Amino acid sequence: MAVTFEQVRSALDPEEPAYNKAAANLGTEALPHLAKIIAGDHAMLASKAAYLAGLIGTEQSVEVLHRAARSGDVRVRIAAAAAAAAGKLPPESVSDVLINLIDDADVGVQKLALKAVPVNSSPALRARIESLSTTKTDTLVRSLSREVLGRMPASTSDPGTNEKSTGKKKGKPKK
Repeated sequence: MAVTFEQVRSALDPEEPAYNKAAANLGTEALPHLAKIIAGDHAMLASKAAYLAGLIGTEQSVEVLHRAARSGDVRVRIAAAAAAAAGKLPPESVSDVLINLIDDADVGVQKLALKAVPVNSSPALRARIESLSTTKTDTLVRSLSREVLGRMPASTSDPGTNEKSTGKKKGKPKK
C-alpha cells in the first residue's frame, strides 16, 4: 500500500514525532511528501520533515535534504544539518549537504553544520573548512572549524608529512 501525504503529515504532527518509527514505517515512499512539506509555508513542520528525510537515509533522502538546506527558514536549514549528523547517510552524501550549510548566513546553522562534519568528509568540504578556519570573521566559527580539522585525518594532499596534527614530519628521525 502506498504511503499517503496524510500518513506522513500525521507522523510529523506530534510536538515530538517518533522519528525512528516513522522512518521505518514510511520509508522511501514518504520522501516526495516530505519534499512537498519542506517546500511549503509551515516552517516547523518542514523542519520535522527535513529531519525525518535524513533518518530514512537513502540517496533520495539526500535530494530532500538539499532542498531543506536551501530553505529560506533557518529552522529548516538547522534541521537539515541535524539530519546530516544523524549518521544514517554515507559520509560523501553528508559532505554534499553540509558544504553549503557551513557557509550559511546564520551563524547557528554554520556551527551545527560544522559539528555534523564526518571525520572522513569529502576533500571539497575539508578545503572549505580549512578556508573558514583562517578567514571567517566570527571567532567561534573559526575556532570550531579548527577543532573539526583537528579530528580529521591528515590531508592526503600533504604527502610525507603530518605536520598539521603533530607538528612533526613523518618518517625516520635523522641521526
